[in-house]
Amino acid sequence: MEFSELENVRIKLDRKGTQEFWHRVNEFGGVKNFADAFGISPSKMYNWKAKEAYIPIKLVKKVFGNQASQHVKAYKGGGRSKPVKNPAYPIPENNELLTRINCSVTVNKNGIPLYQASDEGLIRRFNELLQKIGDVPIKLYDRDIYELRYPKYLHKLLMKLDYEQDLDALVDEKGRIENNQVLLNEDKIGVENLGELYHREKRLKLALIRKDNNEIAKLMSEEKEKVKKALK
Repeated sequence: MEFSELENVRIKLDRKGTQEFWHRVNEFGGVKNFADAFGISPSKMYNWKAKEAYIPIKLVKKVFGNQASQHVKAYKGGGRSKPVKNPAYPIPENNELLTRINCSVTVNKNGIPLYQASDEGLIRRFNELLQKIGDVPIKLYDRDIYELRYPKYLHKLLMKLDYEQDLDALVDEKGRIENNQVLLNEDKIGVENLGELYHREKRLKLALIRKDNNEIAKLMSEEKEKVKKALK
């Protein structure tokens, strides 16, 4: 997703971008003239300027057009939402992340996206993929299952992206490995068609099918380390 496609977020500009923004506003005739021309409250604009606050993206685009991505330090939604800092541009269209979202993310009554998984490996991988977008704020809960929450404004942006389903992610989220067979719904998947899985139990089963002794040893070692940490 390019900067030009971003909507309904507020932008934090770097120092150079902030100076250029207000310089152009002054060239327009000052804050009041600019605000009146675009139907914005002058007091809001003075407040944004005094606090070097987040500015609505539609206003940033009016000043910079679609050429401001290099000046964006962070973006956020409305209210007290937490920002994505050091964002990547364009926002990467990650097939694996979007497949996992489609499989396992639900939205609660407040519009907050919830990624839920029974396996620690899945929750870690999901967070790794989110952090490729930027420094994404999350909340992680360890209850009967793991639950990861991320900003609803970011979820709305991601839902606009096109993607192709990622087979590994589908098997990770929804597949089964039984009787030395990989099953997705009722379809059998050849192990030669799979790459890397992150669900720990499925990783082990796949390694056993493949007779991948290095992967088996790695998983066993990781389990020993977990037990050691739990006993400390």
